[in-house]
Amino acid sequence: MSVNVVNDERAFVGYRSSDRTLPDDANDDDGTVDLVTVVNQFAQKIEIVDATIDDGSKYFGEPNVPDGSFEAGNSKTVTADPNLSAGEDVTVAVTVRVEGAGVSAEVFGDSDTRRFQVAQDDGTASLVRFNGKGTINVGNQSQNGDTVEVDVYRIPNGESAEDPSVNKEESVEVEAGKNQGFDGWVVAIGVDGDIYQHPGWDADACEFSSSGAGDGVVVGEAPSC
Repeated sequence: MSVNVVNDERAFVGYRSSDRTLPDDANDDDGTVDLVTVVNQFAQKIEIVDATIDDGSKYFGEPNVPDGSFEAGNSKTVTADPNLSAGEDVTVAVTVRVEGAGVSAEVFGDSDTRRFQVAQDDGTASLVRFNGKGTINVGNQSQNGDTVEVDVYRIPNGESAEDPSVNKEESVEVEAGKNQGFDGWVVAIGVDGDIYQHPGWDADACEFSSSGAGDGVVVGEAPSC
């Protein structure tokens, strides 16, 4: 049985794609970007046997086709290694082919509802992102996997505002593009001579006004209290 898939709720294969912005939408574990998620709407197991990037192929490596079959109602995602320059924005279309016992289907990505955009940030975003008080992420997509030396400015958990004692730990190695947790509360990170301060740190009061996530703010001098 061979099925020509149509783009409606009765389709045997669900096809999900959406616009992506790098590096924010890159996968944390390997730096790839999700292209297409395939949902099995057959009544039996299927597997993705092939994926082809029809539009935008020069900006990506070969698609990573997930191994193994998956049950009805489940999904698997095709990814690829991106290779975009800062500020680039490309239109992408991906065709996938699935097979199961006695069935096959091919879903073409060259329709208005399935094409999507992948954009690379222009590099003006902060080099350091704070995920709460104790976790940081340094670097961008082009640096993923590299080791970066940073200076860490932190205070112990729960240290009072009257005596926050900001301590500096020099030349700490972290992996670019990966979340890195630290003991204590991280006030700022020094990278290549620049100081990126936690957006919730109140330098005048020497305390956190908020502990949420956010991009580091470049400041003229290291925090001290």
